[in-house]
Amino acid sequence: MYEDMGTLLNKGYGTWKRNMVIAVPFILDLMATIFFSLFAVTLFVIVFVMPEIASSTVADNIPPEVYLEILSSLLKENLLLFIAGTLFLLILFLLIGSFFEAGAIGMCSLALLSGDTSLGQMWVSGRQHVLNLLLAKTLVGLIIMAGVIFLVPGVLSSDRLETLTTDPASTGSVLIVLGTIAWFLYALVASILLFFVEYALVVDDLDPISALEKSLEFFRENKTGVITIIGIIVAISLALEIFGSAISSVEALANVWSLIYLFISVLVIRPLTTIWITRMYMNRTGKELYSFDMYAFE
Repeated sequence: MYEDMGTLLNKGYGTWKRNMVIAVPFILDLMATIFFSLFAVTLFVIVFVMPEIASSTVADNIPPEVYLEILSSLLKENLLLFIAGTLFLLILFLLIGSFFEAGAIGMCSLALLSGDTSLGQMWVSGRQHVLNLLLAKTLVGLIIMAGVIFLVPGVLSSDRLETLTTDPASTGSVLIVLGTIAWFLYALVASILLFFVEYALVVDDLDPISALEKSLEFFRENKTGVITIIGIIVAISLALEIFGSAISSVEALANVWSLIYLFISVLVIRPLTTIWITRMYMNRTGKELYSFDMYAFE
């Protein structure tokens, strides 16, 4: 029998409270992203920017305009290298994110099946599903990007690109606006339909194509539940954003709230919502979940 939303949220919260170690994958993901981002920026500055500045005859106090000229020159001279480096970093970040996301879902799955989880499960699930999850994320991204086709009529109906900005009432401009709205709606629908791809892939050990099909099937059978859980997650995010905006209006608290928000997101929101989503998927696909009544809370 399917759990109602209140039961699912309550039991998911209990599982999170018993297994706060599930936050570890999200912490490691954040740390890895920060580390590689700083490394990439540092490498870029050392290899490209510093030699340009050192070889120039500019005075010690270099104005910002000169830095912009240097960066523009670098982009023109090394465009292919920049594109290759950007793609490499994108794949690297997707790989890191896929590993830790697979690990987190695996930890949630074990906690929901047995009552407890471990960091060992993170490494096992991450290694086992990282490549398939990376491919699944790429497929989902390509499906969403396919919506660019809605912009084609507007682009083709305009003789020059400048017309789109200088004449907002032109046919091309109107079609571009309508195409953008259509693309947004398409992306929204596709994101909802494919919301459970990652969970199906990890929990049921599926390949990327099967995971996409399973997510579509799951949505067809659980439309109300899927939309409700997404709505709850969006509502939590909006509530935090609104509260954060109110706090940030006080200048002294702006930086403090940014740090607090980061901790809340990584330590509470992401682990808890991952448990909720995993529980919904497992409960509504017939998995035998650990009896909540058997939890020995102290």
